[in-house]
Amino acid sequence: MQEGYLDQRLIGQRFIIKPTDLTDGVAFYGILYHLHAATPLHTDDTVEITAVSAHGLTVTIIAPQQ
Repeated sequence: MQEGYLDQRLIGQRFIIKPTDLTDGVAFYGILYHLHAATPLHTDDTVEITAVSAHGLTVTIIAPQQ
């Protein structure tokens, strides 16, 4: 398996932001990632992962909190 393969598989995945995601990061496949976004993130936002890097996951808000 090539390096970064699991990370690349995350692109396109959608999830709802929990309070701990904003403070501690989000875990996928046992790996903790920090989140980055062009706009402020809030609990209950639905986001999509658009990029991965050594610094964390870049997400875009798909549906803002209700």
